[in-house]
Amino acid sequence: MARSEPRTARVTALAAKVVGMVGVVGMVGVVGTGVLAPTVVSAAVRVSTATVERRDLVDRENVNGTLGYGETTDIASPRPGVLTRLPAAGTVIERGQAVFDVNAQGVPLLYGDLPMYRSLSIATGDGADIRQLEENLAALGFSDGLSIDDDFDAATADAVRDWQESLGLTRTGVVETSDAVIAPGPLRIAERIARKGAQVGPGGPVVKTTGTARVVTVRLEVTRQSLATPDAPAQVVLPDGRLAAGRITVVGTTATKDSEQSAPKIDVTVALVDPAAAGSLTEAPVTVRLTKSTAEDVLTVPVGALLALSEGGYAVEVKRNGRTTLVEVEVGAFADGMVEITGSVRAGDRVVVPA
Repeated sequence: MARSEPRTARVTALAAKVVGMVGVVGMVGVVGTGVLAPTVVSAAVRVSTATVERRDLVDRENVNGTLGYGETTDIASPRPGVLTRLPAAGTVIERGQAVFDVNAQGVPLLYGDLPMYRSLSIATGDGADIRQLEENLAALGFSDGLSIDDDFDAATADAVRDWQESLGLTRTGVVETSDAVIAPGPLRIAERIARKGAQVGPGGPVVKTTGTARVVTVRLEVTRQSLATPDAPAQVVLPDGRLAAGRITVVGTTATKDSEQSAPKIDVTVALVDPAAAGSLTEAPVTVRLTKSTAEDVLTVPVGALLALSEGGYAVEVKRNGRTTLVEVEVGAFADGMVEITGSVRAGDRVVVPA
């Protein structure tokens, strides 16, 4: 940025197409293609210069969001008995660890999408649930001689017995539907539903859980749904003002109302590119900047560089080789205080802007 200097022919006037204040000059005539001879219409003001840059210009719209761990899921006890241990809220449970204890025996977590709907043993017919079990056994270190497939064979039974022994269970080589909790990945305990000492049974909810990654949830009005596209980038303004990069991971397809009078909304989930950017925050209101439009690879200048011509249109003052020339331009997209321009200007030119 060059040192500020006096500039004549600039007054502030609001232009209908410009977000911000621009100067106004009178156009006497055309000196060359797109080059104008200005008429002085005001006293000198202090100015500086900015560089014409080629870049993507992204117009964003701000919406309200909530930083947290996403939707909660109830986890039920797969077996009847007395609840003898419950993890504290905020505890993260990983594969093989007990989600809670029933009758002083831990109920371990296994990863997968298929619920435990049948007993698994060497007498069980082939199925994807067997492959899911074997993948978990291998991940837990019980993989000697184990083939990951849909067949429960002798090697699978041996791996199950070793796993059972590690849990202090009888080595039966059979996995019952009550032996584990199935979830897609690690669980974070969000809330205790049942209390320690309570009688629980199959299907009775014990804890509320979430995923372990912090995400931002946006309740977006259906009329603004075009702002949300899966895998599109987004920006998250954290409570301390820091900007964190995000990406849209889920766009809901079911619209609901927050109240009888409110507009229908969908849920949009934004994942942080760097989860550590949220620091120690577990829940907080945030602002999410969703992309409205993108002008790619365009010439841009600060909005303040524009001069609104009294005869219509816009111009910028370009400084080249020690000379200042008024150059007519056409304007395009606006975003973040910058404007797209086309005309007899090029990347690297210096244009005059308010100091």
